[in-house]
Amino acid sequence: MNILIYKTFYVFFNVIEIILFVYIISSWFPIPNGIKKILLTLINPFLDPIRFLLKRSIFNTSVSDFSPIIGIVILSYLQNVLSQLIV
Repeated sequence: MNILIYKTFYVFFNVIEIILFVYIISSWFPIPNGIKKILLTLINPFLDPIRFLLKRSIFNTSVSDFSPIIGIVILSYLQNVLSQLIV
């Protein structure tokens, strides 16, 4: 049972990380607006709290959005913590 829960969380975190990487890459290259809207719809619920916290920090810049990078770090940390708790 624990292995099923672990694999479920592992797949969930990997899917979110892949979406974050695609979002980061899409900010560097021009892609169709439809694809970008789909990515934003999938990832905004995760990135909005991070952006809210960044507005009140030293990372508040109008040039760059560091929330996807910080999101990847948070996901990696959560994945490690959950794997330690489950297994």
